[in-house]
Amino acid sequence: MDSFDAANQLLQMLRSLSPQLQHLSKAVYFALKNSDKEDYLLPTILDVINDKQLPTSIKANILQFVDLLINESLSSDKYKQAYVQGLKDNLPLIITQVTDNKSNLYSTYLSLFNISQHFKMDCHGFVSQFDSNMLTDKDIDLIKRNEEFTKSDINDDEPLVRAWKILLQCKHECQFERAKLLEHSEYIDDIVDEDSLFSIREKSNPSTTLLSKRQILVRMEDDREAHKRSKENFWVVNRDKEKGNHITEDEIECDCGK
Repeated sequence: MDSFDAANQLLQMLRSLSPQLQHLSKAVYFALKNSDKEDYLLPTILDVINDKQLPTSIKANILQFVDLLINESLSSDKYKQAYVQGLKDNLPLIITQVTDNKSNLYSTYLSLFNISQHFKMDCHGFVSQFDSNMLTDKDIDLIKRNEEFTKSDINDDEPLVRAWKILLQCKHECQFERAKLLEHSEYIDDIVDEDSLFSIREKSNPSTTLLSKRQILVRMEDDREAHKRSKENFWVVNRDKEKGNHITEDEIECDCGK
């Protein structure tokens, strides 16, 4: 397999990567098996992370892949620490992309913590900050005046430190926006009856085109239950009652042949 084919295959793996360990391990194994093509595969990893069209959920999975790849590469001398330095140098960029919409902060934190352990970095201070309330008196004043969060410039020569500071700033901003929302959002004091709370628009009514978050969750739960019931009936066999309920030889042969 030449470098172009290897890069293209890794690209396809990463773009459809799931958080299942089996899928992550398969991508890691492929990258290490082709570690002699690192000059082509490392830019491929970064290109996928930088893709604005790729959902951040997939990017979070790629960060888990990066975590495993660094660990495996450091664990065996035969890989000669392939990808390790290149991924470490680009961690700030990777963290920025993964936390773009602030929806993957905790999974990002776990991956970054693991990566820090691989490099034997003491990140206790960063962990304590992540678990704390980072709002300052200045933040409270800005929140009361309904002003925007002010991001600070992050400059540090050490990529891991810079990556942690980027993550902490994202967590800080989330706390700020949540407090601001609680401070300035309107409270609904009206009593809402149960029927209105759980009602779902009728599919035949085109006048209502939007669902609330609760309604969406209710529909998802209904779909799961329907799917579960369909699976329960999947193996139901209608047998002749006069012949009894035992399994026939034909059914055994049919099942073994699948």
